[in-house]
Amino acid sequence: MTAYTMIAAVLRRDGLVRIITVPIRCCILFGVIYLGMMAITPQNASADDAAAKGREIVRQHCTRCHVVPNMNPYGGIGSTPSFAAMKWLADWEQRFEVFYTLPPHPALVKITGVSEERSESLPAFIAEIELQIDDIDAILAFARTLETPNQ
Repeated sequence: MTAYTMIAAVLRRDGLVRIITVPIRCCILFGVIYLGMMAITPQNASADDAAAKGREIVRQHCTRCHVVPNMNPYGGIGSTPSFAAMKWLADWEQRFEVFYTLPPHPALVKITGVSEERSESLPAFIAEIELQIDDIDAILAFARTLETPNQ
């Protein structure tokens, strides 16, 4: 036996133990592949979960005013940009990250722990939308899944 093999015991159906040798390189290769799969899968799953959460938030709140591709093609308000139109802008990602600070959103959206108390001078168009800061990340994750102009 060389330094590149490992001894492994295998229990057979008849109750006997069979000793086999396995190349260590093979074990290392399968170990690396396994660990790689374990490291990659949760990230993809969490990105998919965030996008799904963002899609639901957008469907529930943003489609009141904005047209969102594959969601409400005939909805929205004519004076508000569609999500697809916003993706044409060079700084679209930054706009989605801080949308709650851009008019008219401060009158509509409150981010718990971030937004200041709503000023009485702001018009109340509808009931205030309360979101968490993680919801902003989810909305951005969903927006990233939308087709961009150069696709």
